[in-house]
Amino acid sequence: MKAPIAVTVLLALPLIFAAATPARATADGPDFFMVRGVASDDVLNIRADPSASAAKIGEIPPDGSGLQNLGCEGGLSFAEWQEATEAEREAAQRRTWCRISYEGTQGWVAAQFLTEASQPAAAIADEPTQWGVVSINGEPPVAQAFLAFAPDGSLSGSTGCNRFRMQGIFDAGAVRIDGPAMMTKVACPDGAIDRQDKTILAGLQGRIALEFDPFTQEITLDNAEAGVTMRLAPMLQ
Repeated sequence: MKAPIAVTVLLALPLIFAAATPARATADGPDFFMVRGVASDDVLNIRADPSASAAKIGEIPPDGSGLQNLGCEGGLSFAEWQEATEAEREAAQRRTWCRISYEGTQGWVAAQFLTEASQPAAAIADEPTQWGVVSINGEPPVAQAFLAFAPDGSLSGSTGCNRFRMQGIFDAGAVRIDGPAMMTKVACPDGAIDRQDKTILAGLQGRIALEFDPFTQEITLDNAEAGVTMRLAPMLQ
């Protein structure tokens, strides 16, 4: 059943979440992790099972990288995160475990100490209000663009040229946007920005597949009909 987008899309999502699944999850998120949040004189333990009480079968230094992602379990999905309290989000973060392969050892590590290997390990501290567009059809934007979702189902933002607002419905892993956008009518300063303006607005019509990556903290919006795919990342205030 359709429901309004309940996304006051807040910015610093807790760094590690995974879709809740049965006993063993398939690989999702990034291909490789690096260690974060482990003291310089400590190590990250590799466990035989996804539990702090399971047997220790290896360890990873605090600057360890190249941990292959073999799948994670526990935590919250994007939809569940939207409805969760801060306490529930913190609890979900603590119970998420990832199965990894590191220097010949395969086992489980606490996901709160992992981040994508290609990204800085620094945690995001503040809560979000906006999602910045980091790529459009695989290319970086030529001017800063962003989206924000409100509890009433409206979606607003900037194409990098014009500001807009439109009504959206969250529908089974997708966003459905019907009707025209209310927007400014600013003349874009050059052809590249004008093309970006038109592409973003075209991509925000009809049914748009929405995928939340709990490890990179990114959202992918894929409008197959319009041929527009946008990747969004939380913007620090």
